[in-house]
Amino acid sequence: MMSFFKATATICAALIAAPSAMAQSDSQDPLFQQLAGKSFVGKTGLAIKLEPDGTISGGNDALKFAGTWTVEDGKYCRTLTEPTPEPMRSSGCLEVSIDGDQATLTSEDGTTRTYTLK
Repeated sequence: MMSFFKATATICAALIAAPSAMAQSDSQDPLFQQLAGKSFVGKTGLAIKLEPDGTISGGNDALKFAGTWTVEDGKYCRTLTEPTPEPMRSSGCLEVSIDGDQATLTSEDGTTRTYTLK
């Protein structure tokens, strides 16, 4: 039986490795090419930049965001980490529909949000 300490260390190692593993994406994927280096800009001016290296940065005067992103199975997947506010830190994949400079993100529960892609 695995000791509690060893099990905890194994889980922590997996959690630490997850963001860097998630930062790996196929740079030839069409969705990756459409998103890399662009920002999702909301109506309030809040902007989330998707860096080509798989990192996320951005926010506005009141909120700051960071994390990692990738494209998996044709979906935009992201993990938000510090300094993202605690209630907003999460991981998930969203469907993306791009029409011109408008990107509509659809979550698993069907919620949609539309951003300007700059």
